[in-house]
Amino acid sequence: MNLIGVRVAHLCNGINVADLLRLRYSNIVGDEIRFYRQKTLSRSKKKKEIVAVLLPEMHQVITRWGNSRQDNDYVFPFLHYGLEPKDEYRIIKSVTRLINKKMTRIGKALGIGAISTYTARHSFATVQKRSGAGIAYISESLGHSDIKTTENYLDSFEKEERMKNAENLLHFD
Repeated sequence: MNLIGVRVAHLCNGINVADLLRLRYSNIVGDEIRFYRQKTLSRSKKKKEIVAVLLPEMHQVITRWGNSRQDNDYVFPFLHYGLEPKDEYRIIKSVTRLINKKMTRIGKALGIGAISTYTARHSFATVQKRSGAGIAYISESLGHSDIKTTENYLDSFEKEERMKNAENLLHFD
């Protein structure tokens, strides 16, 4: 599941590992995955549901790596009912660390540098922007409570890309 989870994260509106591991089968409604981002749920008074299309690739991952389907079960086999919050936090951090460690190795082996679960989130947002999706759609998809957050998010990534591309001008091989 480790790196497969990153693929699902990319395809599921850039969902972070904590929210991915907290997904339950009851979050799958028809051909959509509906969830609330935990990070903003605790900060915002207004709950904002995130809706991602359940693409065939995501369905295949869930079928292969998921628990047996029962509506209130977690989709992936890391968390279970009755966990203390501190244990849930520990498991999520451990899985995130493991995924990031493997992603870093793969990124280095491919010559693209260190990548992480955060890269999957950025990748989702950037692909959407470059495909012509509006900032409001991207903001809603990421679960940002303020469109300014999304603008800053995309601008910082675009600047990184400009810097990397500018450095390529120095290579004449």
